[in-house]
Amino acid sequence: MLRLFNPRRIYDLVFPFTCHCATDAPTQIFRRLPDLPLEIWLEIFQWSTYVYGSTTFEPLDPFIVKHSPRDVMGTNSPILSLHTKCALVRVCHAWRRIAIQILYQHIVIRSPSRATLILQALRDSHSDKANYGYWTRSITLYTHARGVKDIRFLQNVFRILQYCPRLRTFSATWCFVAPKEFLDAVATVCGPNLQGLCWDERRYLSVAKTHASLDFLSSFKSLRVLDLRNFVGDGCLTPTDAAATLPCLDHLILSNHTPNISVAVALHLPALRTLTLQSVVHHPIGTDLITKLLATHGARLTTVHLPCPNSGLDTFEPTQPRPASQHIPPALFLQVGVCPNLEVFTFSANSPPITLHPPGPTHTALRRIALYSVRAEALYPLKRNDTQTHLRLFTRAVFPALETVRTAGFIVDADGDILVKDVFIWWSERFEKDGVDFQDGEGVVWTYGEDSE
Repeated sequence: MLRLFNPRRIYDLVFPFTCHCATDAPTQIFRRLPDLPLEIWLEIFQWSTYVYGSTTFEPLDPFIVKHSPRDVMGTNSPILSLHTKCALVRVCHAWRRIAIQILYQHIVIRSPSRATLILQALRDSHSDKANYGYWTRSITLYTHARGVKDIRFLQNVFRILQYCPRLRTFSATWCFVAPKEFLDAVATVCGPNLQGLCWDERRYLSVAKTHASLDFLSSFKSLRVLDLRNFVGDGCLTPTDAAATLPCLDHLILSNHTPNISVAVALHLPALRTLTLQSVVHHPIGTDLITKLLATHGARLTTVHLPCPNSGLDTFEPTQPRPASQHIPPALFLQVGVCPNLEVFTFSANSPPITLHPPGPTHTALRRIALYSVRAEALYPLKRNDTQTHLRLFTRAVFPALETVRTAGFIVDADGDILVKDVFIWWSERFEKDGVDFQDGEGVVWTYGEDSE
């Protein structure tokens, strides 16, 4: 009887196909996390949730060495980053204290309901002395959702701004004309401390005028970066004050739309050093207006970026080859006396060829040049094209202070052409004879090793 009701025999009857020789699955062992200072954990959290463009709208500097991840899961998306941030604050109290500042560092307002929830969270934290808004550095506002034209939505946005005393960048994309009262309120709250402003009125809005004026822009006295690529404005280029001045502005981002360049000409920018001029396809270049812009601010510029033309709908859309007629001519910036202090110049390899008048040395200050849209097949010496026309112009005879020429975005080690290394080395040796470093997109100067045949 005992053998009949043996638990092991009952188990064999119920599960007849179980192998007795198989071992049980090993128990999962949870290892304790290393005892690191909270500052180290903060750095780890920041890197694990970093998404470019969340706290700045400046274009990527082609001369900063960036090591891109090799695997698909290595890059962050805004949704994945937010999911990670929400998970970090739920681990423990210690992690919550240091991860909460990352969670609220960048606030995105997409709809009236989201604005209400964010405002409620900031208000409750202020009452509990936690004050989440203290950690907010960037706010991005979108007005695509239903109900954004309700005045209560703008009132909530204004209250959110009030709860963020250390706000540094504010980006707003408008699908309707923002009321003048709201603009005045934003200028009052953010004017003294805001360092970056992006005001997008054209991408989803087809109007000739808005309420944004020179006085509105000049009220942000601490601005260092101003993005006016899709700015429309009220059309009045005469400020009520003596002069519309932004005394701290260092980087100005424009496009080939006429209104934003006209506004830039009307602004007094004594600290301007960097200009990014984006070409939007299917819009006229307007070289006369660009020449007027350079006559106003060209003497102070040390860095000029001419990104590849795009449609203007997405800031980070993939680049694709465009005809030379859709590029801003780089020769406008290299004529004698236009930008005498220019040190860094970046433009597309598909841009119109540069013709200097008069020919000969033009810039004694230009040290670094970066070319976008370089392809392996365009580097073969026997194939004459615009890329090679530009590269052959970059000599010490024309630019006496030239030190570096870089193919921005083109990485030799990642290209599939089996001969690209030899071709790139040919160009490197050619530039080396002139005392110039020819680098790929990662800043590598390719040469033959000692053991190479």
